Amino acid sequence: MKRPPLLSVAMAPHAHVGSTVAEIYGHQALALLPAAIGGVVLWGLAGLRVILLTVGCVLVFEWLGTRLMKREGSVLDGSALLQGLMLGLLLHAGTPWWLVVVAALVMVVLGRCFFGGLGGYALNPVFLTYAILLVSWPARLNAAAHLTNRVLSFPAVEPLVAWRTVGNGAVESFPLGSLLLGQQIGGVGSSMVLLLLLGGLYLVLRGFIAWRVPLAFLVGMFLTALVLNLSDPANYAPPLFHLFSGAAMFTAFFVLTDFTTGPVNPWAQVVYGVGCGLLAVIIRTFGVFPDGTIFAVLLMNLAHPLIDKIHSPLIAVEVPTR
Repeated sequence: MKRPPLLSVAMAPHAHVGSTVAEIYGHQALALLPAAIGGVVLWGLAGLRVILLTVGCVLVFEWLGTRLMKREGSVLDGSALLQGLMLGLLLHAGTPWWLVVVAALVMVVLGRCFFGGLGGYALNPVFLTYAILLVSWPARLNAAAHLTNRVLSFPAVEPLVAWRTVGNGAVESFPLGSLLLGQQIGGVGSSMVLLLLLGGLYLVLRGFIAWRVPLAFLVGMFLTALVLNLSDPANYAPPLFHLFSGAAMFTAFFVLTDFTTGPVNPWAQVVYGVGCGLLAVIIRTFGVFPDGTIFAVLLMNLAHPLIDKIHSPLIAVEVPTR
């Protein structure tokens, strides 16, 4: 009788927990819904228009792209829906309709299809798209300039822009409680700090994302800002101001946890998160763009294959020879 092989080698994955790609992305989109609803409550129909138009255009362009490239449809796996929702939350409520369409097209073509679709892109499609728009149409993405006709209970300027322009004196105009509740100029939903935090904790507790990456990012950002603030309190903003302003919380739980552009080894995830937090504060403080989180993530995306080589020593297992 033929004996079975002592060692059988096959392609990964070797174990499956039962979750599907569509289920994971569906829960991530569900976790973003509170921030989306909060953005619509704050910005009204203008915010809803941006979200729906972005998601709709991304789904249509994704379907057309897969048809033209003769690949299996990826619309139903939830990745295009999730990234379309993330892009919609990152854009401000006054974004022109044509720029929303361009953003959706850029994300699908350059961010996804160009690299082969889900699992193949080297840079986060959402942040890559926003970076391209920010460099190409900086005035159009100036949220404060397009939302000046609204009556607001908080300063009509982005917190990071005010800090970079006026200095630490502007920090006092943005109470931490208001920033936590999303009362700040920014994306439709990317500035809803508390709601994003709650959505992120839901994903961590359900096991849909790794806890190390967001925690390492927030710790890295906090410590870097703390060192700068202690060295010169008059010029450098306090740590909590960095954590609660801009897209920091959005980045921690919904961008850095992307399975394609982030590491999988535990210690690599810590290094990756801390590096992103450090770079984000450095670029915010000394760079041209006030919210350097986007460029910090893109730089770490490029380095993540090398960072992912950081892992614990493998355990040697002796295979019987009989």
